Amino acid sequence: MKKKNRGFIIIETIITVVVLSTSLLYLYSSYSSIINREETRLYYDDVAYIYRTNYVRKFLEGYTNVEAIKDYGFENSYVITIGPSFDSMFTSDQIASNMKGSMENLFNTFNINQILLIDSDMLNNCYNDSDDPKCEPSTSNLSYAINSYLQTLNNTTYNYYIVVEYSEQTVDGKLNKCIPGTDEGCTLYYVSLGI
Repeated sequence: MKKKNRGFIIIETIITVVVLSTSLLYLYSSYSSIINREETRLYYDDVAYIYRTNYVRKFLEGYTNVEAIKDYGFENSYVITIGPSFDSMFTSDQIASNMKGSMENLFNTFNINQILLIDSDMLNNCYNDSDDPKCEPSTSNLSYAINSYLQTLNNTTYNYYIVVEYSEQTVDGKLNKCIPGTDEGCTLYYVSLGI
C-alpha cells in the first residue's frame, strides 16, 4: 500500500512542478513584453519634450481650428499631419491675427519635425490584426519609428492624441533642428498627449 502512495505523490509532484514552471514562464514572457514596450517608449520620450508638447497642445487648443479638424478630418484615416501649411488649421480671424506665423515659430523654436493628430481608435484597432479599412491608410505613411512608438501607447483615455516628432542635433553645444535620415547625429524624440 505504501508503494501506491509513493507513486501517486511522485506523479502529483511532477504535475505541480510542470504547472508552476509553465506559470512562471508565462509570467516571465508577459513581464518581458511589458518591459520591452516601456524601453521603446522611454527611448523616444524625454521629460523636457513632454513640457514642450504640453505647450504645443495648449497652443493648438487655444489658437487653432483643431476642434473643426477633429469633426471632419478622420473620415478615411486615423492620422492627420497638422502644421502651419495645413489648409484648415486656422480660421480667417486666426490668420488675420498671424497665428500661422506663430505656429511656424513654434515649429522652429522647438525643433518640431511634424505633429500628428491621431484618433485613439487607431491605437485600439490597427495594431491588433484588425480588418479596419482605415488602418492601411493610417499606418502606411508613417515611418517605422513612429509606428513602433504608437504601438507602445495603450492608454486610450482621450479620444484624440497629438504626437509630436522632434528632430534635434547638437552642434557646438546647441540643439539645432535637423533632417532625419539626412543629417548625421539627428536624434528623434516622440511625445504624445491627449487632446
